[in-house]
Amino acid sequence: MQPILFFNTDKELTDYAAANPIDGTRFVFFDESINATPDKRLEAFQDAEIISLFVHSERVDNKKLDLFPHLKLIATRSTGFNHIDLAYCKQRGIAVTNVPCYGETTVAEFAFGLLLALSRKIIIANNDMAHSRIAIGEYMGFDLMGKTLGVIGTGSIGRHMIQIARGFGMNVLAYDPYPTPALKDLYVDTPSKIYEQADVISLHVPSTPENFHMLNAAAFAKMKPGVLIINTARGDLIDTQALYQALRQGIVGGAGLDVLENEDFLLHDEVSTPDKMTDNDFLLDSAMNLKILQFKNVIATPHIAFNSIDAINRILKTSFDNIRTFLAGTIQNNVVK
Repeated sequence: MQPILFFNTDKELTDYAAANPIDGTRFVFFDESINATPDKRLEAFQDAEIISLFVHSERVDNKKLDLFPHLKLIATRSTGFNHIDLAYCKQRGIAVTNVPCYGETTVAEFAFGLLLALSRKIIIANNDMAHSRIAIGEYMGFDLMGKTLGVIGTGSIGRHMIQIARGFGMNVLAYDPYPTPALKDLYVDTPSKIYEQADVISLHVPSTPENFHMLNAAAFAKMKPGVLIINTARGDLIDTQALYQALRQGIVGGAGLDVLENEDFLLHDEVSTPDKMTDNDFLLDSAMNLKILQFKNVIATPHIAFNSIDAINRILKTSFDNIRTFLAGTIQNNVVK
């Protein structure tokens, strides 16, 4: 039977797989990422044509993929695919499928949860209560009604964030190079207008070369003092060193970060490789992350905005459907162009 290899597995995946077998295949589960799996273990599955990765996997080492000479499909259980070298896959004729839509409500609700926690200093108050300390004067927040939310990226998640914000009586500005006609009255023509006018900025765009460090020192310099930054998209949308300075100087009044630049250094021990340890930018960004986490007005979570049972079930269903259709001779949700 053809092996299908799943990496970064958990109980939800193995339970789903047990209840949804695929004819003619057998599932092989690895708790760790493909990079962290010893070559000797992988060499036992050189005949594998299909592997499945997860978004928490650091960028896949192509040398690992070379261990599978017959590889035809990588099914990533995520919307994002920047952890996979698509050019390399195209060169080898490997299809890469993703889950284009699973968590528009899930991620938007989490992003708004971060905003509520920041605007009303809920985490600070909770931590003080846990340590038998009460300082009412330090917990003064602000109402969201009447404040301006700037949403950068109006895909499915960004649109749902707008819907929630409207329910709270917020004013909304939006920017997207590909506007949604139904939201035409909300759009501004440049992100700078959001930087200048928004009380809260929430990022909902993919990691691309064009979006890299879109929030940098120049962008922070345009923002209203005390602006809140919410990022549940990708860490490299924000220049970590610039964010640290903006927090230190009070330009940014608080940040809700489910993602961090070079977050793998915090989430995965195995990425502390010799080449990373000699990469000055990596080391400096990692040091800045640790300093950013010490600010009381920063809430950081380990890339879990997607992590509701409802969203996970949608991710698993689409991922398994991607594999089934591939085995049937067609490819859906292919991101290799």
